[in-house]
Amino acid sequence: MYPVAAHRGFRGLAAFRRGRAGETAGAVMGEDLGAETGVHGASWGRMHGGYFSDPAVARPLVDAVRAAWDALRPEVVVDLGGGTGFLLSRLREAGLGREAALVNLDCSPAQLDAAAAAGVASVRGSVDGFRREAVVPAGRSALWLMRSVLHYAGEAGLAPLLRHLRAQAKAGERWVHQTACFERPEDADCLNALYRGMRTAKWYPAVADLRERLSAAGWRAVSVLPAPALRLDSGELGLRYGLDEAEIAGIRESIAGAFGGRGEVFRLRPGGFQADLHYRIWICDAVS
Repeated sequence: MYPVAAHRGFRGLAAFRRGRAGETAGAVMGEDLGAETGVHGASWGRMHGGYFSDPAVARPLVDAVRAAWDALRPEVVVDLGGGTGFLLSRLREAGLGREAALVNLDCSPAQLDAAAAAGVASVRGSVDGFRREAVVPAGRSALWLMRSVLHYAGEAGLAPLLRHLRAQAKAGERWVHQTACFERPEDADCLNALYRGMRTAKWYPAVADLRERLSAAGWRAVSVLPAPALRLDSGELGLRYGLDEAEIAGIRESIAGAFGGRGEVFRLRPGGFQADLHYRIWICDAVS
């Protein structure tokens, strides 16, 4: 492990702070990301009941990342699509910042502004377009982190994204990601239909399907751990995706007609609905 003083000022980290590692989000993920910029920045932490800024909700993922770092002791931890830098801030508070460089990659200026305000070193770039050398100095080892990002790629874009991520990692490096996925394929179908109704290409796999896609892209799933589900309320979804009351009502009736009240993943409420995204924490190793 290199000295703490070295990673605080290694060539590029200071320059990378608000630097560029890919000019745009790219065709795979850019459209949905661009549509959500109105809820980025300071307001992001309040979305969905504060799920993405809740230390208790983040604890299982933070613990998994810390365990992965303890096992391999890499020199750099990179949060891919890390937004406001919340997870890296939690890791820093847990002491990891004294032992490894913490780097946040995101393409949203508002999210990067929030990360800068939190003192998190960031690189501006897209998850589907960045290059290793932009976030990991030559000769250094990395641990890769991600929360709630893969669905932005859509069904057709998931395999190319997984291959791109594998191409940036060296064999033996570990990727810890919390990804929305469902044990039952029919529950994944329900949420995918819901998101299509909201005019987004986001896509959620079944657990078995994601495992196969990871393997095909060169990632071996070492373990899969539980993570807190995300409760989605139609009112907040309307704000996030620009839906009016009539559109929400239409989605409500369409999903109820096709899937019924699926209990764990979709429930009718007066004038709207609730849905749950199920998450798993995947610990994956890059294989040759």
